[in-house]
Amino acid sequence: MNVKNIKSFIEFYRFLDITNCISASPRNLNDSIFKKESAKGLNKPKDIYFEKKNMSKIEFLEELKNEALSLDCDLKDIATNFVFADGNQNSKIMLLGEAPGAKEDLEGKPFVGEAGQLLDKMLGFIDLTRENFYISNMVFWRPPGNRTPNDNEISLCLPITMKHISIIKPKLLILVGSIAAKTLLNSKEGITKLRGKNHYFLDKINNTKIPTRAIFHPAYLLRNPIEKKRTWDDLLDIDDFISKKEIFL
Repeated sequence: MNVKNIKSFIEFYRFLDITNCISASPRNLNDSIFKKESAKGLNKPKDIYFEKKNMSKIEFLEELKNEALSLDCDLKDIATNFVFADGNQNSKIMLLGEAPGAKEDLEGKPFVGEAGQLLDKMLGFIDLTRENFYISNMVFWRPPGNRTPNDNEISLCLPITMKHISIIKPKLLILVGSIAAKTLLNSKEGITKLRGKNHYFLDKINNTKIPTRAIFHPAYLLRNPIEKKRTWDDLLDIDDFISKKEIFL
């Protein structure tokens, strides 16, 4: 990937309608934090979830879909479609948002509305497409009026999300928005404080730590375009991590 060339830089900021795009201070990648975590040595994934049954990843995902569909969630009664995931299930990069919106509810796919289109365009600047990443949500049905999922809805779907991550086994987990970030990082801090830092998600099923980044939700960026400037820094950080760790897309 080659996002750090001048052309990509200018095109990205033109797309985001940002005029003051040069930061006064250099971007801090917190490399020392990552090296400190790496030095501890992470346990090799044991694939505990897979060892239970002699099944392929496709079969496990299909079983997980059925398990999600069996949840006793009130949103099922008012939603049009069950929205599970999209993208490349063999990818080493997984994105998780919060819940489907109106467009997603109609099409049965995550992040296909205006916010999803913005997300695709932004990720495209670092050569990430639905052919080389996998994307889902914390909740699989649209809350009425596109409201934020409540604690009960999130808690109900959380075991499915945990298994979902363990099946995909990403080498990089990208949490899109405050709901996904606060829940999976077990933090009370909002997305403004969680973004721009190196985190790790503990996959208890496979007994491994997954490098994790948090970014603003694209719906938030549509309402607050000034924050798109910091999103560029986050994307550069993600691109740098992918390049350094040689995550093949």
